[in-house]
Amino acid sequence: MSETSDCGEAAASARKLQLECEKLELELAAQRASAPKPSRRQVALQLVPALTALISIAGFLWGVWLYQGSKDKDRQTAEREFMKPWLESQRSIYTEALNAAALRANGPDTPARAKAEQDFWQLYHGRMVLVETREVSGAMVQIGNCFDRGDAACSVSRRQELTRGLASAMAHSMGVTARMTYEDFARNQFRYALEPVAARP
Repeated sequence: MSETSDCGEAAASARKLQLECEKLELELAAQRASAPKPSRRQVALQLVPALTALISIAGFLWGVWLYQGSKDKDRQTAEREFMKPWLESQRSIYTEALNAAALRANGPDTPARAKAEQDFWQLYHGRMVLVETREVSGAMVQIGNCFDRGDAACSVSRRQELTRGLASAMAHSMGVTARMTYEDFARNQFRYALEPVAARP
Protein backbone atom coordinates (compact mmCIF):
# COMPACT_ATOMS: atom_id res chain seq x y z
CA MET A 1 0.00 0.00 0.00
CA SER A 2 2.88 2.33 0.86
CA GLU A 3 4.58 1.62 -2.49
CA THR A 4 1.38 2.47 -4.39
CA SER A 5 1.09 5.73 -2.49
CA ASP A 6 4.73 6.63 -3.26
CA CYS A 7 4.21 5.93 -6.95
CA GLY A 8 1.10 8.11 -6.99
CA GLU A 9 2.95 10.96 -5.33
CA ALA A 10 5.86 10.65 -7.76
CA ALA A 11 3.48 10.70 -10.74
CA ALA A 12 1.70 13.73 -9.32
CA SER A 13 5.03 15.52 -8.78
CA ALA A 14 6.12 14.70 -12.32
CA ARG A 15 2.80 15.93 -13.70
CA LYS A 16 3.07 19.12 -11.66
CA LEU A 17 6.64 19.71 -12.92
CA GLN A 18 5.50 19.15 -16.51
CA LEU A 19 2.69 21.66 -16.11
CA GLU A 20 5.05 24.24 -14.63
CA CYS A 21 7.43 23.81 -17.58
CA GLU A 22 4.57 24.24 -20.04
CA LYS A 23 3.42 27.36 -18.18
CA LEU A 24 6.96 28.78 -18.27
CA GLU A 25 7.20 28.12 -22.01
CA LEU A 26 3.87 29.90 -22.58
CA GLU A 27 5.03 32.90 -20.53
CA LEU A 28 8.32 33.13 -22.47
CA ALA A 29 6.45 32.92 -25.79
CA ALA A 30 4.11 35.70 -24.62
CA GLN A 31 7.06 37.87 -23.60
CA ARG A 32 8.75 37.34 -26.99
CA ALA A 33 5.54 38.24 -28.79
CA SER A 34 4.99 41.39 -26.74
CA ALA A 35 8.65 42.53 -26.84
CA PRO A 36 9.21 45.43 -29.28
CA LYS A 37 11.33 44.72 -32.38
CA PRO A 38 14.82 46.30 -32.31
CA SER A 39 14.98 49.64 -34.13
CA ARG A 40 17.33 50.33 -37.01
CA ARG A 41 19.46 52.38 -34.68
CA GLN A 42 19.83 49.44 -32.29
CA VAL A 43 20.74 47.13 -35.19
CA ALA A 44 23.29 49.67 -36.42
CA LEU A 45 24.77 49.97 -32.94
CA GLN A 46 25.09 46.19 -32.77
CA LEU A 47 27.00 46.25 -36.10
CA VAL A 48 29.48 48.95 -34.98
CA PRO A 49 32.02 46.54 -33.41
CA ALA A 50 32.06 44.32 -36.52
CA LEU A 51 32.47 47.35 -38.82
CA THR A 52 35.25 48.72 -36.62
CA ALA A 53 37.08 45.40 -36.82
CA LEU A 54 36.68 45.28 -40.62
CA ILE A 55 38.00 48.83 -41.00
CA SER A 56 40.99 47.99 -38.82
CA ILE A 57 41.77 44.90 -40.90
CA ALA A 58 41.40 46.86 -44.15
CA GLY A 59 43.73 49.56 -42.81
CA PHE A 60 46.32 46.97 -41.85
CA LEU A 61 46.17 45.29 -45.28
CA TRP A 62 46.45 48.69 -47.00
CA GLY A 63 49.55 49.46 -44.93
CA VAL A 64 51.10 46.10 -45.85
CA TRP A 65 50.38 46.75 -49.54
CA LEU A 66 51.93 50.21 -49.40
CA TYR A 67 54.98 48.88 -47.58
CA GLN A 68 55.45 46.09 -50.13
CA GLY A 69 55.10 48.57 -53.01
CA SER A 70 57.62 50.91 -51.40
CA LYS A 71 60.01 48.01 -50.80
CA ASP A 72 59.77 46.89 -54.45
CA LYS A 73 60.33 50.46 -55.65
CA ASP A 74 63.39 50.84 -53.41
CA ARG A 75 64.79 47.54 -54.73
CA GLN A 76 64.27 48.63 -58.35
CA THR A 77 65.92 51.99 -57.63
CA ALA A 78 68.89 50.25 -56.02
CA GLU A 79 69.22 47.91 -58.99
CA ARG A 80 69.15 50.83 -61.45
CA GLU A 81 71.80 52.64 -59.44
CA PHE A 82 73.92 49.48 -59.46
CA MET A 83 73.56 49.23 -63.25
CA LYS A 84 74.54 52.87 -63.99
CA PRO A 85 78.33 52.31 -64.03
CA TRP A 86 77.75 49.14 -66.03
CA LEU A 87 75.74 51.05 -68.64
CA GLU A 88 78.43 53.74 -68.87
CA SER A 89 81.10 51.06 -69.39
CA GLN A 90 78.93 49.36 -71.99
CA ARG A 91 78.43 52.62 -73.91
CA SER A 92 82.15 53.42 -73.81
CA ILE A 93 83.28 49.95 -74.91
CA TYR A 94 80.61 49.75 -77.62
CA THR A 95 81.82 53.10 -78.99
CA GLU A 96 85.43 51.93 -79.07
CA ALA A 97 84.52 48.67 -80.82
CA LEU A 98 82.29 50.40 -83.36
CA ASN A 99 84.97 53.00 -84.17
CA ALA A 100 87.58 50.26 -84.63
CA ALA A 101 85.23 48.21 -86.84
CA ALA A 102 84.30 51.26 -88.95
CA LEU A 103 87.92 52.31 -89.47
CA ARG A 104 88.89 48.76 -90.40
CA ALA A 105 85.89 48.41 -92.74
CA ASN A 106 86.24 51.74 -94.57
CA GLY A 107 89.81 52.89 -94.26
CA PRO A 108 92.57 52.36 -96.84
CA ASP A 109 95.18 49.70 -96.19
CA THR A 110 97.40 51.77 -93.89
CA PRO A 111 99.06 51.34 -90.49
CA ALA A 112 96.03 53.13 -88.98
CA ARG A 113 93.69 50.48 -90.38
CA ALA A 114 95.96 47.70 -89.10
CA LYS A 115 95.88 49.35 -85.65
CA ALA A 116 92.07 49.60 -85.82
CA GLU A 117 91.82 45.90 -86.62
CA GLN A 118 94.13 45.08 -83.71
CA ASP A 119 91.98 47.21 -81.39
CA PHE A 120 88.85 45.48 -82.69
CA TRP A 121 90.23 42.03 -81.87
CA GLN A 122 91.44 43.12 -78.43
CA LEU A 123 87.95 44.36 -77.61
CA TYR A 124 86.35 41.29 -79.23
CA HIS A 125 88.31 38.90 -77.01
CA GLY A 126 88.46 41.17 -73.96
CA ARG A 127 86.26 43.92 -72.57
CA MET A 128 83.36 43.38 -74.99
CA VAL A 129 82.69 40.00 -73.39
CA LEU A 130 81.83 41.77 -70.11
CA VAL A 131 79.21 44.15 -71.50
CA GLU A 132 77.82 42.78 -74.76
CA THR A 133 74.37 41.25 -75.07
CA ARG A 134 73.75 38.29 -77.35
CA GLU A 135 72.68 40.34 -80.37
CA VAL A 136 75.85 42.46 -80.18
CA SER A 137 77.94 39.33 -79.73
CA GLY A 138 76.40 37.90 -82.91
CA ALA A 139 77.08 41.11 -84.87
CA MET A 140 80.70 41.15 -83.65
CA VAL A 141 81.17 37.53 -84.80
CA GLN A 142 79.88 38.40 -88.29
CA ILE A 143 82.29 41.31 -88.65
CA GLY A 144 85.16 39.27 -87.25
CA ASN A 145 84.49 36.50 -89.79
CA CYS A 146 84.44 39.09 -92.57
CA PHE A 147 87.76 40.59 -91.46
CA ASP A 148 89.29 37.10 -91.27
CA ARG A 149 88.38 36.37 -94.91
CA GLY A 150 90.27 39.45 -96.10
CA ASP A 151 89.36 42.28 -98.45
CA ALA A 152 89.08 40.08 -101.54
CA ALA A 153 86.50 37.74 -99.98
CA CYS A 154 84.61 40.41 -97.99
CA SER A 155 83.94 43.56 -100.01
CA VAL A 156 83.88 47.12 -98.74
CA SER A 157 80.10 47.27 -99.17
CA ARG A 158 79.69 44.08 -97.12
CA ARG A 159 81.99 45.40 -94.38
CA GLN A 160 80.01 48.66 -94.30
CA GLU A 161 76.72 46.77 -94.12
CA LEU A 162 77.98 44.69 -91.21
CA THR A 163 79.28 47.78 -89.41
CA ARG A 164 75.88 49.47 -89.71
CA GLY A 165 74.28 46.28 -88.40
CA LEU A 166 76.65 46.33 -85.43
CA ALA A 167 75.74 49.96 -84.70
CA SER A 168 72.01 49.12 -84.74
CA ALA A 169 72.54 46.09 -82.51
CA MET A 170 74.53 48.21 -80.05
CA ALA A 171 71.89 50.96 -79.95
CA HIS A 172 69.14 48.43 -79.29
CA SER A 173 71.28 46.64 -76.71
CA MET A 174 71.91 49.85 -74.75
CA GLY A 175 68.19 50.68 -74.71
CA VAL A 176 67.27 47.20 -73.49
CA THR A 177 70.08 47.04 -70.92
CA ALA A 178 68.94 50.36 -69.41
CA ARG A 179 65.70 48.66 -68.33
CA MET A 180 67.33 45.48 -67.03
CA THR A 181 68.38 44.35 -63.61
CA TYR A 182 71.81 42.74 -63.37
CA GLU A 183 70.19 39.29 -63.26
CA ASP A 184 68.27 40.07 -66.48
CA PHE A 185 71.47 41.28 -68.13
CA ALA A 186 73.41 38.18 -67.07
CA ARG A 187 70.69 35.95 -68.58
CA ASN A 188 70.96 37.93 -71.86
CA GLN A 189 74.71 37.37 -72.26
CA PHE A 190 76.43 34.71 -74.31
CA ARG A 191 78.13 32.18 -72.03
CA TYR A 192 81.67 31.15 -72.91
CA ALA A 193 82.37 27.78 -71.30
CA LEU A 194 85.87 26.92 -70.18
CA GLU A 195 87.17 23.44 -70.81
CA PRO A 196 87.77 21.51 -67.57
CA VAL A 197 91.35 21.64 -66.35
CA ALA A 198 92.99 18.24 -65.97
CA ALA A 199 94.13 17.45 -62.45
CA ARG A 200 97.86 17.44 -61.87
CA PRO A 201 99.37 13.99 -61.31
